[in-house]
Amino acid sequence: MKFSTVSMFRKTLSAKKLAPVYFLAGEETFLLEDSLKRIEKAVNTDDLNREVFQATESSGSDILNSIETLPFLTDKRIVVLKMANKLKNDDFKIITKIIENPVDTTCFILMFPEKVKNSTSKRKDLIALCEKSDSCYCVDCKKMYEKDVKAFIQDEFNGRGKTIEPEVVQQIVNDTGFDLQNVSNEIEKISLYLGKDKKNVTVEDFIKISGFTKEINVFMLANAIEEKNLNYSLFIVEQMLKTGESAIGLLSTISGAVRKMVTAKSLMEEKNYTSQDALNYVRVYSYFQYKYASNLAKYTLLHLKRCLKEILKTDIALKTGKTDDKSAIENLVLFICK
Repeated sequence: MKFSTVSMFRKTLSAKKLAPVYFLAGEETFLLEDSLKRIEKAVNTDDLNREVFQATESSGSDILNSIETLPFLTDKRIVVLKMANKLKNDDFKIITKIIENPVDTTCFILMFPEKVKNSTSKRKDLIALCEKSDSCYCVDCKKMYEKDVKAFIQDEFNGRGKTIEPEVVQQIVNDTGFDLQNVSNEIEKISLYLGKDKKNVTVEDFIKISGFTKEINVFMLANAIEEKNLNYSLFIVEQMLKTGESAIGLLSTISGAVRKMVTAKSLMEEKNYTSQDALNYVRVYSYFQYKYASNLAKYTLLHLKRCLKEILKTDIALKTGKTDDKSAIENLVLFICK
C-alpha cells in the first residue's frame, strides 16, 4: 500500500478497520513512537497479548511463532518488530512470508527508523515489499519542516478541542525548534494549564505559562508595538526592565519593529508595491500577512518617520544619561502608540 502521511493515518485509524500489518518508517522518532501508541490503543489489548522484538537480537522464526500464537482471552495480539531496517537476509525471507500472508488474529507492526524517499538503506527491499502489499498500511514518519510543525501544533490543539492564535504557534516553534518531542511537551503543558473549559490559546495565556523570558518578551514587545497596543507595550517594557533587560536592548527591539513598518509602508505608498510584495520584502510570513497589514493600517507613514527621529533622540538621551532608562523607554512607547 502506498505511503500515507501521518495526518491521514491518524484520520483513518479505526479499531473497526485495522490493517493486519503496519509499516512505520521515517527519521522522526517521535512520530514513529506516537503512531505505534495509536495503533496499540486502537487494538486495545493487554500486555499478555503484546510482544516486542528487536531485529538485531531476534530471529525471524521467533517472530513468526509469536505472530501465529493465538490471543489469550481477547480478539487480537500485537507483535512489534523494531529496527526492521537491520533485518538479516534469512530473517527477511520469513518476514516477507508474514507480510504476504498475514495472520488475522495478530496486528504486526514493523518500525523502520530511516527515511523512505530516496532511501539508501541496505534493507530498502523491505520498503518496496510493504509498499507493494495490499495488507500492509505504510506510514511515512518523515522529518518535519517549519510549516509542517506549525500544522502539527494546530492539529494537536484541535484534537484537544482548542484553537490557538497564530502568534502563539510561531512562538512555540521559535522556542522549541522542530523537535516534536519538545513541541509535544509544550502543547501538553499549555493544555493542562488551561484546563478543559478554556478553548482558545492566546498570546496572554502563553506569557503566563511560559514566564517572562527575554526571547518571549522581545517577540511580544515587537508584536504589541505593531498592534499599536499602548497598555500592553508598557506592561511588557516594565516586565523586561524588572528581569534585567537593558534600556538599549529594549530600544533595539522597538527600533527594529518601527523600521520594518517604515520600510513596508514606504514600499506601498512611495514605490507602489502591492501589499503582498511589500510584506514579502520585509519577510512577513504569508500566514501573518493579513494581520500585519491590518496593524500597519493603524499608522501613517509620516508618523512612523517621526518615530524614527524619536528613537534617535531616545538613543542619545540614554547614552548621555539625560534621563533614566524607564522614563526614556516609556515616553518613546507613548509617542509611537499615541
